[in-house]
Amino acid sequence: MRLAPRFQVAAVSHVGRRQNNEDFHRVLHLSLPQGNLFLLAVADGMGGLEAGEWASKVAIEALSEAARAYGEHLKEGRPAVGLKRVMEKALTLAQRRVEKEAAKPGRKGMGTTLTALLYADWLKEGALGHIGDSRAYLFGPRGLRRLTEDHSWVAERLKEGLLTRTEAERHPYRNVLTRALGLPEARFDLLEVRLAPGEGVLLVTDGLYGLVPEEEWRLGKDLQGSLEALVAEALRRGGDDNVTAVALRVE
Repeated sequence: MRLAPRFQVAAVSHVGRRQNNEDFHRVLHLSLPQGNLFLLAVADGMGGLEAGEWASKVAIEALSEAARAYGEHLKEGRPAVGLKRVMEKALTLAQRRVEKEAAKPGRKGMGTTLTALLYADWLKEGALGHIGDSRAYLFGPRGLRRLTEDHSWVAERLKEGLLTRTEAERHPYRNVLTRALGLPEARFDLLEVRLAPGEGVLLVTDGLYGLVPEEEWRLGKDLQGSLEALVAEALRRGGDDNVTAVALRVE
């Protein structure tokens, strides 16, 4: 799918073998006087029943609201704000919204991962915001490289050398998060991303990388078809979790 010349975007989400889809995603394109502004985001909610589904949706709607407000800011000709600052404010808004919802009856403990890219083509750069264990990857002619670190108990032990990769993959605490929107004093990572022609950013939830190893991923010319094939493979291997992937590539 091409929302603007020189760019290809794709998105796939599947409930898997779960009763409901607690993943939520968004691909937003704003055409501005300066050029094209894209927001890509994935979130994996937690909290059980409808709480996790609601948490992920609330977080991404907050991000979308912040991106649209930034677009209006630029349309009015006001001074540009750095993309990292915009992303930081957007994530802070998302955290406040999720915390507010978590205080309501039946939603205690509600939270979500959130990984998002805000990309401005006139700057040829973007800002990546991340919390939890959904992931962002840079992909292109030189291969695939992970940009984010998982905020999980197992990932921290792996980094400290206390677990091997094989032990981490099988550990009973592998889904225990140390950071997420909705948890007190949520801290998120912010990174700058620059894309050369042929490069792109892929955002995924753990339902994909938990079943299909990164070394098996193939992102061809048809980006939508490539994501659909990856999700289908995760479902073929059990699909015991929701599976979501979104991507943007500079042609």
